[in-house]
Amino acid sequence: MEHYNLTNLQADLRKLLPFGLEEESVEKIKELMARYKSQPKDWQDKETWSDKKYTRTLLDKGNGHYNLMILCWNTGQESPIHNHPNSHCFMKTLKGEVFEELYKNPDMTPCESCCGCKMEKIDDRVYKLNDVAHITDADGLHRVGNKSHVNGAVTLHLYSPPFSTCKKYDDDTGKSTEVPMGYDQDFTEQCCARSCCSK
Repeated sequence: MEHYNLTNLQADLRKLLPFGLEEESVEKIKELMARYKSQPKDWQDKETWSDKKYTRTLLDKGNGHYNLMILCWNTGQESPIHNHPNSHCFMKTLKGEVFEELYKNPDMTPCESCCGCKMEKIDDRVYKLNDVAHITDADGLHRVGNKSHVNGAVTLHLYSPPFSTCKKYDDDTGKSTEVPMGYDQDFTEQCCARSCCSK
């Protein structure tokens, strides 16, 4: 039986989301991402690592309806607490293990202190190889990272609809700052020269 590879997943996502994400598509996306079993040969050429921060490599712009990307987490690296403005976030672990901390959204429950209020954690989660996760702002805000001091981690993310900025939140005050979303590598031109962009 032929291996269901990353290119197959990209093609199926494009077929599933030709006009953007509908609520009934959420479970189907999770099923497709779970069906794909990580094979390093599928994505090793797209890895990029930094000692200073986790990195983001764009794989597919999904006809403007979603962004598919690979994130590389060096040892001890983590994201700030952040939101996903009006978007669904899907995440699959391709290598190693990552943690997720879920927080209440202070924008929904304003703090009465003039100095701000400490972010309130509501859950801790761990995702091992091939685990799939899904979150929206209705679930809360989150922080993702790699607690290992020995091994790096790699994750696959799909955001639909895509967004160019998000809010990051200060741990101690809950105050937010809007930040642009950039990429360390962009493979969309290579993707669109291959079958993953076929209709």
